[in-house]
This record gives sequence, structure tokens and C-alpha cells, in this order.
Amino acid sequence: MNSNGQKTFYIESLGCITNKVDTARVETFFKLNGWLQTHACEDASLIVLMTCAFSQSSEDHNMKRLNQIKSIKRPESQIVVGGCLPAINADRLRESFNGFVFSPRTLDSLNNFIPTEIKIQDIPPMGIEPDDNSIKAIRISNGCMGRCTYCAIPFANGRTKSRSIEDIVRDIRGTIEQGFGRIKLISEDIGAYGQDTNSSIVELLTRITSSDIDIELFLDNLNPNWLYRYKRVLIDTLRSDKIVKKFSIPIQSGSDRILQLMGRGYTISEVKEILDDLYKTFPDVKICTDFIVGFPSETDAEFNETKLISNEFPIHFMEIFTYEDRPGTRASHLTPKIPEGVKEERRQILFKDFLKKFLSSNNIRNIEELKQVMEARKGLPVHFNLSVEGGSEAGAV
Repeated sequence: MNSNGQKTFYIESLGCITNKVDTARVETFFKLNGWLQTHACEDASLIVLMTCAFSQSSEDHNMKRLNQIKSIKRPESQIVVGGCLPAINADRLRESFNGFVFSPRTLDSLNNFIPTEIKIQDIPPMGIEPDDNSIKAIRISNGCMGRCTYCAIPFANGRTKSRSIEDIVRDIRGTIEQGFGRIKLISEDIGAYGQDTNSSIVELLTRITSSDIDIELFLDNLNPNWLYRYKRVLIDTLRSDKIVKKFSIPIQSGSDRILQLMGRGYTISEVKEILDDLYKTFPDVKICTDFIVGFPSETDAEFNETKLISNEFPIHFMEIFTYEDRPGTRASHLTPKIPEGVKEERRQILFKDFLKKFLSSNNIRNIEELKQVMEARKGLPVHFNLSVEGGSEAGAV
């Protein structure tokens, strides 16, 4: 408590955009229930750490930050750990923390953690886009329908649970009234929206774009299987002037065998068909994608297939990951494992190859020209994904 006897809290997000939206929701929850927010954990009686465990490096970084907070907080202050880490690697977390925890699918456990007048489910899931303060992000669903063999995120988020179209449209209108005309729809798997409610992402987008809402709409994380499933009807929906023609479509591999081992649910020919349709329909479209190199048993020839697909289309932004085992995933049991040196070499090759293509296509001949293009783009077109440096009742996970 502060000198006036008011309960104080500090909250920190260490994760992705969906983590930041959940963080904003938890922050609002405490404020509406009478808590005063502080911006230094040393001043707070309650510290909420919203964690990420997407990768080993992010998990390591989160544990390091948790231990830092434990060392600088006031002796009487309490720590709460939320986000994905409690559900993805509870054993590691328990090695240094035994307090109250919650995950994205157990946010409502906060209702029993403190006396509440406002419940967490009464607070709309939205927050500011971390890379652009003019964009408001709105969650349309939690969880995903996929079962990628390498991904531990479903352990924290579960299967897709869609919000109603009426609630989403209401939140969009409310956001516009707050002065935000640019909105990003987010989820772990945006294309799976409505699979649990006899609806679909097409129905949601049609409802938004056919309304009188004046908006710039961004779509986050649209997996190829949904684009292929809905084919022309979804691309026709994307024609709306209200939808920004910049789409994140994670491809992950250029090899059909590796895609099958990954459990991705599509083939590389289907990916090519989707991208062909998008580029023909929207010549200026910006496609962002992810690739994973060094998946168990990936051969040099299969890596070269990934290299080929990465060069075949004018990709706007690429994020490159090296495969790593995550707790409880099916891929963690697959063999043979690719040596770390080989994985790193493949990541370097893909990074340098894409960077050379970027320099050539932009006629960049020196560092000054590179700086100018990077400033206009707000960074390089490829993320190398380097490693990040930098006592109460237990809760539900």
C-alpha cells in the first residue's frame, strides 16, 4: 500500500501482442477494482509479471527477469505470474516461484484472487499495438484449432474460443469513439475464428466491412490452411477498401514432408496457389512470413526447398527461427535432431540470401542508401531472431 493506504500494483509484459492485450486487460481489471498503478516494481505491493514461453530464449529471459524482480522488490510485496510460462513450463517456474499463477485461458481466476466489483470477463480484450501507437489491437478469439507438433502455445491458450461478432463490432465502435481509426484483429489463429460457434472469419470480416464503420483494418497471423480452405470467398472479402493489404502468413517450411511432420495442415503447392492469388488480386500486397529451419530430420535438400519458396515471391518481411524442442510437444520426440551448428548455418544462409535480394531489389549500393530505406520501412525486412538478453496460494493453469 502507499502512504494513503491504497493498494498499489506494478505490471510488466514480456510477450507478444496477444500477451500485451491480456496485460492491458489485467491492468484495467486492477484499476477498476481500486488499485493504484505504479511504474516501478520497487514501489508496488503487488507485482504482476506477464510471461512468454514461446521459445527457449524467451523463457530464459522471463526467468531472468522474474529473479531480478525477486531481488529488488520490497520484502512484503507479492509477485503474481501470468501469461504462457505457468502453463508451458510449470516445473521450471516452480523451481524459483511458488506463488499465484494464471495463464491466458485462466484469466478469470483473478476474480477470486482479489475482492472484485468488476470481473475480468467484463473488460474488453484490447490494447495498443506495440509497434504503432495509432493502432488498437482487439482480440477476436483465444486459442487455435491447429496442433502444430513443435508449438507449446496451445498448452496455455487451448482450443479456439471465439467472441461473438456483436461483441467485436461493439468494441470496434467503442475504439473508434476513443479516436482510433486503425484496428488490428488478433488471435493465436485468426483464420480459425468461428470454428467453435458455427461462424467464420469470412462472416466476421463481411459484417465489419459491410457496416458504416470507417476503419483501417489489419489482420494478424492468418495461417495458409484457412486461406486455402476459404479460397476465393476470403480473397473477395479482403478486397474491401477497409482492409489493409498487409498480411502475416506463416509458411514455416518449403518441404511437404517437413510441413506434414510439423502438423501444419497444408502443402507447399497450396501455399503457392494462395500467394499467386493474393499477388494477382492485390499487386501491391505486402506478405510477411515465418520460417523454421532445422526441424528434426530436415535434409539439406528440404532446407533448399525452403530457400526456394522464400525467393519465389516478393516477401515484405521474414522472421527466421531455428527449431528447438519445447516441453510436452510431439516434435520434441522426433529424431534425428539437427546439430545446432547446422541449424545456425541454415539460418545464416536464409538470412543472407533474403538480405541480398532486398538490397538488389531496392538498388541499395552503400550504407547511407540502406539507412534511408530502413528508416522508411522502420527496419530491415528480415528478423534474425537472436536470443534475448537483456508466497501465496497457487493459481489455476
